[in-house]
Amino acid sequence: MRLIVTRPEPGATRTARALIRLGHAAILSPMLDVVCDPQAPIPERAFQAVVVTSSNAVRALAARTDNAVARGLPLFAVGDQTALEARRAGFAHARSAGGALDGLIALLSGELSAGGGPLLYAAGEAQAGDLAGEMRARGFEVETAIVYRTEPREQLAGVAGDALKAGSVDGVLLYSRRSAETFARALATADLAPLSGQVTLFCLSEAVAEPLSGVTAGKVVIAEKPNQISLFALIESEADAVP
Repeated sequence: MRLIVTRPEPGATRTARALIRLGHAAILSPMLDVVCDPQAPIPERAFQAVVVTSSNAVRALAARTDNAVARGLPLFAVGDQTALEARRAGFAHARSAGGALDGLIALLSGELSAGGGPLLYAAGEAQAGDLAGEMRARGFEVETAIVYRTEPREQLAGVAGDALKAGSVDGVLLYSRRSAETFARALATADLAPLSGQVTLFCLSEAVAEPLSGVTAGKVVIAEKPNQISLFALIESEADAVP
């Protein structure tokens, strides 16, 4: 299949390489740019753990030159890739919740004590779900540090737009709601909506799929679990169904 990858870098290139190894062709068209803020203020407190829901937060923490976040603290990540990046960045005690926010909340609640000290939630400017609110409702104190932001790209990459116009695209990978919203706007700007019925939109979750209503005449399909393994399994299933 010929697939457009819309996630930001550096994840876009990693995903493209994985798709190529599976025999697909990948077109890079990130819909967001990630801007890390290694100088984001973090209170000097005795945190009992660090919580991250994105690899971008890990990269922002890793770029800091101060000791505001001790590498020896337990780090709880929403997914396997984020936990892996955290371990590579020096957080030896990084654990994964398997890819779902609900799973992360359950892991934190089960492993930590509300009286054990505050949690540091390193997050982006726009957050999916309300992790801090959910943990506060369970009696935890949470300090949220905004360590990165995302900036939308208003246009598709030229090669992606050309491929869509030529009818040579089989699918588009969408990893976040904000990427999906930006992608939908970019289609409208380029007068490419609705997409033809041959283009399948592969979405990481139902929340990602919601902004795509009306932008395609093709299928909008959702991964069984909100992680790349499930998304790739969905792609392989769709590829096998092509005559």
